[in-house]
Amino acid sequence: MSSIRFFQWFLFGAALLGVTSVVQKHKTPFKEIPLLAQNTYLGPTEPGYNSESLIRIEIIVQDSPELGGVRILEASFDGHNIPIKSPDIYGHRGVASFQLMPGTYKLRWTVKRDAYIWPRTVQHEELVHVSPRDLWIQITVEGDNAAIR
Repeated sequence: MSSIRFFQWFLFGAALLGVTSVVQKHKTPFKEIPLLAQNTYLGPTEPGYNSESLIRIEIIVQDSPELGGVRILEASFDGHNIPIKSPDIYGHRGVASFQLMPGTYKLRWTVKRDAYIWPRTVQHEELVHVSPRDLWIQITVEGDNAAIR
């Protein structure tokens, strides 16, 4: 117990000695001592887009539900790759979310077919029209098909 009390007094004395040395160095009262710990703001410095004009787009990528169906190899939306993971027990491969201005965007995905069917890989492309009246859009890529809701 006495060693803890000694350590507390030692810390108090060191802090008091540090404050008095700062005051003597600057020869100013306590109110004008410069801050030793400062916070640097790393956030945005300009206003961004109006959040009301951005449309949320959610893309869900799944393998074909049929037995021996196609598997998704890669997918991209407006040039941004959607990360594809190994399938879970339900065939889900990946999810991506975007907030974009209204316009037309390209959705591309590549599927791998059965080893006995040629061509083994097929590339699909779909145009997605985002209207300013939309609140959000959900796109489900399931094998060879894409559903836009």
